[in-house]
Amino acid sequence: MDRDEQRVRFLSLLRPIERDLENYSRRTVFDRRDCEDTLQNAVFRAFRAFDRYQDGASFRAWMFKILTNEIFAMNRKRGRIAEFEIGVEPQEMEEFAGLDFTTETPISWETLADALDEELLVALQSLNQSERAVLLMRAIGDLRYREISECLDIPLGSVMGNLSRARQKMRDAILRARRRSLL
Repeated sequence: MDRDEQRVRFLSLLRPIERDLENYSRRTVFDRRDCEDTLQNAVFRAFRAFDRYQDGASFRAWMFKILTNEIFAMNRKRGRIAEFEIGVEPQEMEEFAGLDFTTETPISWETLADALDEELLVALQSLNQSERAVLLMRAIGDLRYREISECLDIPLGSVMGNLSRARQKMRDAILRARRRSLL
């Protein structure tokens, strides 16, 4: 197969799963600004290694494995930085001195829904890398346990354990968010 045929074949396999890869990347990369770079790097690496892809193997699982490795590398590079943290210099703290953060305002359903979504996002970010990867590969990538095991190079039992813990943590986060919304 020449390079043009290889490119056409690669793109034909990639296009149906592009959105899933993008969603997975967006939910797994610590710093959203790195999402596009991470995805682009993974696609580039996959294309360069496409001659090693075996027909009959799951292209979806193969791509998720490459993307996951790229995401883990990017997250290690950036370190774990919470999305809601804002870097404030000591001299800038004076600007916040007169603000009252305890004032209550009426909450609309849209605001509540946004807050719950944010709560879930925070809960998702609180999962460790393995739990988050397994949960999102299953939920977004629709990968089977065995495919996830191969993607992450972990035993099948670890996949099931990580998925169970991740689901429980997410359930707990949903319950906490619901309780707070009732207060």
